[in-house]
Amino acid sequence: MKILHIHPSLEGGGIEAMICGLANEMVKTEDVTVCSIFEPKETDVFYRQLAPGVRRITCHKIRQGFSLKELWLVWQIIRQGKYDVVHLHGFLYYYLLAILLSGRSRTRFVYTVHNDAFRENGRWDTRLLGIKKWLFRKGIVRPVTISEISKASFTALYHCESRLVYNGIPRPKTDAFKRTDIIEAARRTKDTAVLLNAARIDTQKNQLVLCKVVQRLVEEGEDIVLLLAGSVTNTVSYEEIVPYLSERIMYLGERNDIPQLLSEVDAFCLPSRWEGLPVTLLESLAVGCVPICAPVGGIVNVLTDGRDGLLSASCCEEDYYQALKRFLALSSEERTAMRQEGMKTFSRYEISKTSGEYLAYYRELLDT
Repeated sequence: MKILHIHPSLEGGGIEAMICGLANEMVKTEDVTVCSIFEPKETDVFYRQLAPGVRRITCHKIRQGFSLKELWLVWQIIRQGKYDVVHLHGFLYYYLLAILLSGRSRTRFVYTVHNDAFRENGRWDTRLLGIKKWLFRKGIVRPVTISEISKASFTALYHCESRLVYNGIPRPKTDAFKRTDIIEAARRTKDTAVLLNAARIDTQKNQLVLCKVVQRLVEEGEDIVLLLAGSVTNTVSYEEIVPYLSERIMYLGERNDIPQLLSEVDAFCLPSRWEGLPVTLLESLAVGCVPICAPVGGIVNVLTDGRDGLLSASCCEEDYYQALKRFLALSSEERTAMRQEGMKTFSRYEISKTSGEYLAYYRELLDT
């Protein structure tokens, strides 16, 4: 089976991690190509992590903004590649020409909704929403959602069904981790609780609330440190958190070692305003890091509050403050038990299961 995964880039991020994980798993049995719309950069974390057997192609786009050129290039790549399945990961406008010109070809188009269906539509997707609904309802593009919550949001918006395939990641090889200096250097005392927010700096991820909560706890005398790791995709959001940066709240920039960092910190913090099913949540569970999350998107389908992580009552400041207070009040035995339960929960979300379900769906579509 010839499979093409296509996305604007494979820089750091949850969607990019998923594409990389799927491609690396699928190439074990299938012919897999990954296409990046933008010219890959040295800092594109997951483009560099693609397995040697995965073919890599690009449209060489450099400048931001819409251009008809890329629509034509995508169509040429798909036409010339004669793929059985073209797996789209958001940004439908890039692929619209190729979809409409494919006609009666054998190629099947699969589109994963990696977020809440209402939230994933950016400016251009919103303008094309009527066409998008038509493509889904007619089965020209087959939608996939990643959690029960995201599936429900999809049905509410598009009034048609989607295939549910849970996100998954490779199980990190923790025995190969070498301890970093970053975490130990961040600890102020032997009892310092180090928290990590691994997410792009953006309104969605709600870092401003997180910084406010941590500063409040520090002022109350709690021995905690917050590390922020992720690219800046919203400069306004970054500028809002700059006044809070200190020896207790530090921004590390974009990192390519998130699973290792998670294995060394005490808790993973994600007070997002909305989500699909965050890959970083799965990474935290896989390495035994306690997640403290807002109850949004597929997070509530993964975590059971008090068993394998903690859920705040909402993403607002006071509720997340209370969730962090609950974590800090846990005994070492309670934290250990929560970490162990988290690792058990993760077994449902290994990439081999996710890849297997996608491949089964591809074959089902090719048989129709």
